[in-house]
Amino acid sequence: MKSTVIAVLAFLCSFSVTAKSYYFVGSHFPAILEQDQQGTVIGLGADIAHEICRRLGHELVIDIMPLKRALKMVEQGHADAIIGPYKSLQRQQYMQFSALPFYEDPIVFFTKKNSDVTWAGNFASLRKDVIGITRGWNYGSEFKRNKSSLTLSEVASVKASFLQLMHNRVDLVMTHPRAALPIIDDLSISSKVVMLSPIITVNQGYYGFTKQRELNEFIDDFNSEFNKMLISGDIVQLNSKYGLSFVARE
Repeated sequence: MKSTVIAVLAFLCSFSVTAKSYYFVGSHFPAILEQDQQGTVIGLGADIAHEICRRLGHELVIDIMPLKRALKMVEQGHADAIIGPYKSLQRQQYMQFSALPFYEDPIVFFTKKNSDVTWAGNFASLRKDVIGITRGWNYGSEFKRNKSSLTLSEVASVKASFLQLMHNRVDLVMTHPRAALPIIDDLSISSKVVMLSPIITVNQGYYGFTKQRELNEFIDDFNSEFNKMLISGDIVQLNSKYGLSFVARE
């Protein structure tokens, strides 16, 4: 009996030494990271992160804030990771991305119905139009190459861009359907707007870990557990919970 107690105490002591608390941040992204009516942080990104930390025996705290602030928190090492960022060369300078993405977004244009905007996949055709974009977002390499020749209206949220569209301050809104559709429903403008094709690009969302903290072991463990969840089908199940169908692949 005495040896059993000693063994249990030894196990608990070793667990307490390895168990840590991590701080993740992110911005409001429908289905990926948001708050319910009770203020609880929910979403695919939150669920996966909580489950991985639970399996690893760690505590996890998640805060939602404006995207630029969340990125700055990771850049300066005030947070361990940000949930859901797209990859970019600039972000790779100060964050290490998870081995696999956990969702993807097609970036598209929305405009008013009966608009005379012409979009056939060539940004040159939009040089006379004003494009609404969201501050801090990554819209892909093709947009970046053409950005200097475009007229842009940069605002803090996708909703603000759609309000600009309704008041004829922009001709197009560049966003992804996952963010746009709830706003279109909320503003009751589904009969007034249309999504254009072809898509502009497809962005994949990751977990981005700060390079300002010693997280290599945690990142390796995080990636390993994510891969186990992928193989077991847990990622598919969590995607389905939020009406998403993306499954990351190695």
